[in-house]
Amino acid sequence: PSKPIWETEVGYQPGRTPVGCSGDLNSPAMHALVTKDLVYAGTRDGRLVVLDRATGKLLSEYNLGAAVTSALSVSGDYVFALTDDGTLHALAARHLREH
Repeated sequence: PSKPIWETEVGYQPGRTPVGCSGDLNSPAMHALVTKDLVYAGTRDGRLVVLDRATGKLLSEYNLGAAVTSALSVSGDYVFALTDDGTLHALAARHLREH
């Protein structure tokens, strides 16, 4: 495509900087996962953001407490995120749109 359909800045949480991250620290979001209706993105400051796939509108945001360190995964009704504090988070995907 020659032009983006939508763009959504997720930025960093106010007063937060990424910890334990390698690479470009000016790039807060990484590891996007796309489903039929949603886009999930992990962030270097420890959030899982949920966007509407069609519009890019921010639907939900969850503080996982540490930087997301690997690609997100989805299985059935769950989204999985591994953070750099060694925690594997499982979130019920069916509830993510409701927040």
